[in-house]
Formats: sequence, structure tokens, C-alpha cells
Amino acid sequence: MTDLKTTTLSRRTMLLAAASAAPLLAISAGPARAGALPPTAVAYQPTPKDGKQCDGCNQFVAPNACKAVSGDIAPTGWCKLWVKKA
Repeated sequence: MTDLKTTTLSRRTMLLAAASAAPLLAISAGPARAGALPPTAVAYQPTPKDGKQCDGCNQFVAPNACKAVSGDIAPTGWCKLWVKKA
């Protein structure tokens, strides 16, 4: 007959494993901006649309970045996430 050995994990062991994994998850995330989407996902285009352009958007970060879209963008560009500057 076969002896089945059961292994029990204590709460302490589980917490230590979870705490050890947290830094690894943070490292694997890489340097990408949190929440930044690829330009194709937001229909980004390098030209204005209906008088709306990136440098008039609340998410625009001068000279050529965006809080919501990854990579370089044109100040005269436009995407679906455009929000008028306050």
C-alpha cells in the first residue's frame, strides 16, 4: 500500500511566501507608466481632430508626453481620451 504524506502550510508560511513574492512582482512590472495605454488602443493620431489637440488636453505633459498614452506624442495630436484642460 501507498503512504500518502499530507503537507500542511501554516499561516506564517503563507504570509512569508506572499511577502517574498511582492517585490518580485514589482520588479517584473518594469518601468512602464502605470495606466499608460498603447497609442493604438486609444486611436491616437498625430494630427488634431475637430479643433482638439494634445497640448489643450488635461493629460498632456510638455513637451511630448501624456499621462494616459505611452511613448512620445505630438502636441498637435489627438486621441479618444482627450479632456479639455481646466
